[in-house]
Amino acid sequence: MQAPIKKIILATDFSETAKDASLYALWLAKTLKAELVPLHVFDIAVWNVPSQYYLKPGFDGIVEGVEDSKQQGKETLRKLEEEFDIKVDTVFTEGRAGEETVRIAKELKADLIVLGTHGYSGWKRFTIGSVAEYIVRHAPCAVLTTRHVERRKEDRRKSGRRSTDSK
Repeated sequence: MQAPIKKIILATDFSETAKDASLYALWLAKTLKAELVPLHVFDIAVWNVPSQYYLKPGFDGIVEGVEDSKQQGKETLRKLEEEFDIKVDTVFTEGRAGEETVRIAKELKADLIVLGTHGYSGWKRFTIGSVAEYIVRHAPCAVLTTRHVERRKEDRRKSGRRSTDSK
């Protein structure tokens, strides 16, 4: 019988939550002898520069900031690749994070997407949106979402449950 999971995409924004998700993705890739593809989507929309500013003095500084941020994302993805003790092929792309992750998963015929979720609710979720929710709803494959270890511990304390996390 062939393993059902042969290709895993690790969608990362380099946050602490994404670092936790990378541990799951790496463990799954090793255990299942699956290919691991770390993916970072550079989302220009987070810069939120209104079009009326494009031709104003000082806009060049914003463009340089965007380019610097892109380069930093590529460099951080390269460093992540070096941290893994298995061979990985990284993907850096630009666009809306949820849509691009789903597109890349389809294109690469991924069997699993692993990503961290920040667990925003209320106003923050409304204004920022939920990349994880979009991916879960539209992905062509299974999706594993993880929460940051500290957030899980906090939720357990609030609910009165004992924490089993070792960190």
